[in-house]
Formats: sequence, structure tokens, C-alpha cells
Amino acid sequence: MLLLVCGMHRSGSTLVWQITRQLVDGQPGLRNPRGVEPDAFPAAAADPHDLLLAKIHYRGSLKESDFPDTGVRYLYTYRDPRDVVASLFRKGRFKPGNPKRGPQNSKLIVRRELKGDTFWRARKNLWVGRYEDFRDDVPNLIRDLAAFLDVPVTPERVAEIDALVSLEQQQERVWESRASGVDPDLRVTANHITDGREGAWRDTLTPEEVAAVEAECAPWLVQHGYDVDTPIGRRKAGLAGPPSASVTPSPIATKGPEVSTAVLAPLIGAAVFASVAVMVHRRLPGGALVMSAAAAAAGGAAAYRAGRDGTHPRELARSLLSRVRRG
Repeated sequence: MLLLVCGMHRSGSTLVWQITRQLVDGQPGLRNPRGVEPDAFPAAAADPHDLLLAKIHYRGSLKESDFPDTGVRYLYTYRDPRDVVASLFRKGRFKPGNPKRGPQNSKLIVRRELKGDTFWRARKNLWVGRYEDFRDDVPNLIRDLAAFLDVPVTPERVAEIDALVSLEQQQERVWESRASGVDPDLRVTANHITDGREGAWRDTLTPEEVAAVEAECAPWLVQHGYDVDTPIGRRKAGLAGPPSASVTPSPIATKGPEVSTAVLAPLIGAAVFASVAVMVHRRLPGGALVMSAAAAAAGGAAAYRAGRDGTHPRELARSLLSRVRRG
């Protein structure tokens, strides 16, 4: 039998390994050596008297044939790839400008993790845990893993394991590992614990690194419920506008309000009277004077009715022009 913890880097896989180790403690054939190679997995899976507990991260050299479908249970953990990259940089104490950082290295890390995500999710007999969900609810994680492993667990045992893997105890193990080496049953190294907050990448990655990561994994982020922050990430994910912008529908062009005939008729009359006055003012000055008076009266009537109806002068002009164009 093979129990294989196979998470993304820095995604809580060590915590899952520790809990699994406690849940199967005392079972016949249990062994958990460090450094076991994948080519040993098929034999362990095929041996009912063996119980190999191992932990591995994806790398391109892994062979499908080393990961059987029977006699094995896979336990896969994942998290926001931006936090994977940031946590690896913090673990290595790589400051901005370090040659092991930068957009290109960030992109390559994410590319590897996403290939691993596809690889591990294709396994049968698979448990999947999201780091952001189980990080702050370890008792539920313990019960969930126990159910997957078919291991009965009492509330007292859950509390005991929860205390064993608490953050305070993990920090103690960090100090102990510096003095006496790594406990093979707990696997906490001297630089294991950094900033485990969700979204801590914002305080670690440079804008260029964030853009490179999101350019590589934006669709995956959206698919798995994570926000996308950068313009290039939003384009890659098929999202429009900035992250916080709400999309406002474009205004629909509508036909302007019709101006009533009671307004237009005297207005047109005023225009006609004024035109006639201009044409006859040399030959018939008296007639021009009468036409001008009529134009003023008609214009005044149009203005009065437009004001009463609340019609803006621009609407008068648009409506008049529209009627002229329609003939």
C-alpha cells in the first residue's frame, strides 16, 4: 500500500503529511523513509503487507508508470500560485534583485506547478485540499483526511493531533531542527515556516513578478476562485476592465422626444414670416414691417408653448431639422 502526499510546493503538504502520519501510526508495515525514489512506488502499492508513506513534489522527470492507479491513495494540496512563488522566495531568503528571482524565474515556477496540478489531478483515489480552506481549520482537515484514509478517529484524538501540529509546536520544531536535525516523523526544516497568510504575495513579489505569474496562470486562478489583479492577467483570463471596476452598460441610443406641433407650427410660421420680410423689405417696406411683426408674434407663441412644455431649445432645433430632412 502506498500513501503519497503530492502537493504544490509551499501548499501545506507537510501539514497533511504530518496528520496522515499520525492517523496511520501503529498500522502494520508502516514506514516513512526520507528520499525514497518514485520507482519504488509501484512495488509498495502492489504489496498488501507494505505501508509506504511518502511525500513528493512535481518535477518534469516524473514517469507516469511510477504512479499506479491501484494500491495507492494520493493526497494533493494546492494554493494560489502567486503565494507559492512568494513563499519559495521567502524560504530561500531571496530579496528583490536576487538572480534566483525575477519575472522569468517566477513564470517558470508557476509553469511547473500548473503542470503538476494537471498531473496529480489525473490520479485515481485522490484527495484534494485547498490550502486557504484548511489552513485555519485543522480539526476539520484531520477529520477529512481520516475519512479518506478509512481511519476511525475520536474527538480526543482529533484534539491531540491538532495540538501536535499547531503553529506554536511547528515553530518549536524549527528551532529543534537547527540544533539536532529534522524529525523524520514531522519533516519540519530550519527554514520551513515563513509567512503563511493568504495573499502574502502582495508583500513579497514585485509588480513585474506578479504580472509574469498572472500572465502564466490567470485562467487557472479564475477557475479555482482566485482574483486576478494585473491588466495582463485580466486579459489572459478574458476579464474586462480593472479588478475593482464595475462594468456599466453602454447607453442605448434612443430617439429624442418628439416636439409637439403646437410648438413647431408657430416656430415654422415665424421662420416663414421672417424670410418673407427679408425678401420684400426693399420693394415693400410696409409689407416687410408687417411680416416682421407676424414673425415676432409667431416666435413668441412658439417660445411660450415650448416653455410650458419644458422643451429645450436644442430639442426644437433637432426636431425641426428632422422634419426638414424627412420632407
